[in-house]
Amino acid sequence: MLGSHPPRPASTAGALSLAVAVFLGARAVDAIAAPPDAEEGAPGPSVRFGDRTVEETVRTDERYGHDPLFQGPRGWSYWNQLEDPKPIQNPNLWPDTKSTYFIARLAMPEGSTLTLRGRYPSARYFQLAFYKAERGTFVSIGESLSGEQIEPDPGSTNPYLVGSDRLAPDRDFSIRIVAEEAPADPASRGRNTLYVGRDGGELEAVLRIYLADQDRDGAGWGPANASAGGGGFLSYEGTLADGSTLSAEQVARQFGRPISGETEKPMTADQWVRLVRDESNDPSVDPEAAPARNPPRWEKFWTLRYSLAGAFKAPERRAEIPFEGPMEGGGQGPYLMTLLSRKYGPVYVMKGKMPTFPDTYAGPGGRGLRVMPEAQTRYWSVVSCEAAPSGQVVDGLTDFQVPLDGDRNYTIVVSRPEDRPSNATPEHGVAWMAWSPRGEGLEDPRNRADFGMLIMRIMGNDPGWEHRPDAITAPGTEEAVMGPYYPVGTYMTRAEFEQQGPRGEPDAREGEDRVVTPHTFEDTRDQRFGEILVVFEDRAEIYNTTGLNDCPAELWDSMDLEKVREEHGARLIQLNGPHYWMMDTMGASFGETKSFGGIEARWGATVDPALLAGSTKGARPYTVFNPKKTQKMVYKKGKPVFELVDPDGHSYVLQAREDEFPIETLGDLGSRMTQLPEGWSYRSRILEEDLVLDLGPDETIYGVGDEFRQYYTRIPDAP
Repeated sequence: MLGSHPPRPASTAGALSLAVAVFLGARAVDAIAAPPDAEEGAPGPSVRFGDRTVEETVRTDERYGHDPLFQGPRGWSYWNQLEDPKPIQNPNLWPDTKSTYFIARLAMPEGSTLTLRGRYPSARYFQLAFYKAERGTFVSIGESLSGEQIEPDPGSTNPYLVGSDRLAPDRDFSIRIVAEEAPADPASRGRNTLYVGRDGGELEAVLRIYLADQDRDGAGWGPANASAGGGGFLSYEGTLADGSTLSAEQVARQFGRPISGETEKPMTADQWVRLVRDESNDPSVDPEAAPARNPPRWEKFWTLRYSLAGAFKAPERRAEIPFEGPMEGGGQGPYLMTLLSRKYGPVYVMKGKMPTFPDTYAGPGGRGLRVMPEAQTRYWSVVSCEAAPSGQVVDGLTDFQVPLDGDRNYTIVVSRPEDRPSNATPEHGVAWMAWSPRGEGLEDPRNRADFGMLIMRIMGNDPGWEHRPDAITAPGTEEAVMGPYYPVGTYMTRAEFEQQGPRGEPDAREGEDRVVTPHTFEDTRDQRFGEILVVFEDRAEIYNTTGLNDCPAELWDSMDLEKVREEHGARLIQLNGPHYWMMDTMGASFGETKSFGGIEARWGATVDPALLAGSTKGARPYTVFNPKKTQKMVYKKGKPVFELVDPDGHSYVLQAREDEFPIETLGDLGSRMTQLPEGWSYRSRILEEDLVLDLGPDETIYGVGDEFRQYYTRIPDAP
């Protein structure tokens, strides 16, 4: 596509904090503490390695922005970085953020020929494709040539072929466009020839260049950091049916149909709003969130009618819409899309496996990769979009910008900057992308600010790749075809992702929508409980006995951990406890119940296994940190509480005690604290009124651990 100024999944429930902040507590504070500037907000957008600079954008525009036939350059960077972009540079059909487009609108009389001559750009992907006016936009006519399909001129090298020298200096090619019908037999097609039909109708030729090399300008033809250079742009001449020839100026004058303003958008704001408010829309979907659903699903993009308009309808109604047909404005494809809404959660987390790709951008010395390698796909990217009447993208990532683990799995977080989790950074193995602050991007009061949409390009795929998305032939088969490469997404809050980490979410492909239920537990003071940590390679599931049993010692102490591990298919089983609650009433949420060696426990959280590393060693005591959690604790009037007091007079109330300190001995615990820092003190007192701590993920919470690995929570200051 060408691309103006202009209920959450249960696996992320708030019970997570119960396990992390209490049971792992002070033993894991270094791993879960928020960064020092957490109160100032999470990290915002930053320039990534591989993002185009303003200098490169301006230089590309100056070099190639004056051709009378191929208008441009066009793309996200030109519209957003140039001081005074031309209307044609508005990329209002969801462009890739690393792309440069040139568009020629033309009409060729029957029998005429247009010959293009140029140099292969130093870029990852290159394509010339033709479209015709249809359905209020331009749709593919199936005539295109991508870089590896274009045969080089004699003496030149095609740098897009596997094993070729990408930096070869001789890199010329020629393409013929003929106003004839394509031969019925593909073997009869001419070399480097495209057939656009005899009807003389209006056509649109689109030249796509994705991800120019690091030392090249946006088009991949000239140097990025030198004022001189820039040769390589297309030259052209024409021939009419009678054999007469046309110069470039004559071609532009006779064939050209210049676009005077911006290209037409696929849908007006009024049409979009009517679609949003249509009474025949799926009644099971929240009208304020439609067409987004929860859980979100990725689909192949077929046509605007099926993929976008049809997404508002109930499945049985949508099935009545034909899905096959030429895609509007699309490139080589296929493309995938998912529709989102912040009504379901402000943070969207997607995971999947990255196909192998040719990492061409930098190469040794920043000149681009020397030799084109084999790969499953030529180009992979994802962009964050506004709605059809806008057609804009607000951010995007290309394959080489996405951190991968050892199995090529990725985690990408999409949110507004203010909702960005502090651990959604490359240092934590996570890529982050912005969610549009304008939502739909409508320039009127009907705009819905919670709308979101992502488009994924997976282009130029190896026919031998088993899971290539090109093999998707019908809606609903995407996951079956793509297997581990199919992206899976879920909604979260910032706090939930910060607690769980990039690997903390259960694999949504298991199809188990975990149901969690909020509970209020009374008479919890000195109630014994335990935790069972079920550790897998990519996550640890934490189960809690609160409200079910007191983890009986005869079962807890004799539990066969190896047998339990085998029963649950885990890598490791760890016991954490027993502990004893110190509040009188507690609110928390739990999921399903499982049995471990005869002890029943309920799911309380999923965490990154990294949080468990070294958990028996203890963290630095009396060091304040900032856990993220949702929990309500009530300490009743007339009951004792046990507190640490810091040098500034802030009180931290004991939340759970260890087995070695019976409740009747806690009043004298201070005399056993040998590591208490200067200015800190320990005390017990009788409450004159209920003490209520109602803690949520959107506030700053302060915790501290003592030298006995018991956890305390700071009592918020009175308003």
